[in-house]
Amino acid sequence: MWIKNLTVFLGTEPFNWSAAELEERLDGNRCPPCGRQSPSSEGFVPPLKNDDRMVVAAGSYFYLVHQEIARLLPGPVIKEELDARVEEIREREGRPVGRKERADLKDQITFELLPQAFTRSRRTGVLIDPQRRRVMVDCGSESRAEQVVSALRKALDSLPVTRPTAASATTAAFAHWLREPGALPEGFTLGDRCEFKNGDGASVRITALDLGREEILAHLEELAAVKVNLCWKDELEFDLQQDLAVKRLKPLDLIQENLDGINAEDALDEMMARLELQGGTLRGALDTLFQFFDIKAESKPDVA
Repeated sequence: MWIKNLTVFLGTEPFNWSAAELEERLDGNRCPPCGRQSPSSEGFVPPLKNDDRMVVAAGSYFYLVHQEIARLLPGPVIKEELDARVEEIREREGRPVGRKERADLKDQITFELLPQAFTRSRRTGVLIDPQRRRVMVDCGSESRAEQVVSALRKALDSLPVTRPTAASATTAAFAHWLREPGALPEGFTLGDRCEFKNGDGASVRITALDLGREEILAHLEELAAVKVNLCWKDELEFDLQQDLAVKRLKPLDLIQENLDGINAEDALDEMMARLELQGGTLRGALDTLFQFFDIKAESKPDVA
């Protein structure tokens, strides 16, 4: 396994849950089957198949998996059936169908078709680093990450975390790095991707090019740099966004050699080794970035 994206949340209080306590809480909040009349269900599932444990403890890290099961009932299917029934009423009774009646018909159609709909499962990994008070959700969507953290908060009764906020503007830092790569935090180098945007929604994406080229830097005159590709110590490559989300995590040579060299007896041992290796590397990279941007967790009321 390999974590591919990170939406990071910072704890405003120490994370004092043990692996055993997490196991008990998540076991009581397993993802139930999606009922015939339920549009979705969510909860937690074991990270490994054929292994019932809900938490994998790897060194100083915890890994768990959230699952959402959703019934797929496309809007066009409902609309087609709704239009057919409205037309049938018009022909049969010779009258128009009002807005409220259409809404009632739509609800009735949804109720009738929902049990026949296919279901889709979506699993999202969560890596917890208690030492740094970081909850890292393996997804690129902040709304999805918030959903997962909300489910974890419900399972634990309390989880005071917040998204990190940089004390200095990330877009200004990105622009400075593009113009002066030597200004990057120690251990980081520029990759070959970046993205520019302006307030009107115009954007330019650069891929597989030397980011120091004059025609690329010229975009900074009118656009803001909102995403840059970075490399960390020949170990990791990733895209850092202006909201500090991390996407497209990829192991570089040094980490890949270590991953290839893992000689585990079973799937659990292999997962633990991979998590500890990636977790330690991510901790170092995030420590450096968060120190550069002077990031601290802002205390907010814990929402149930």
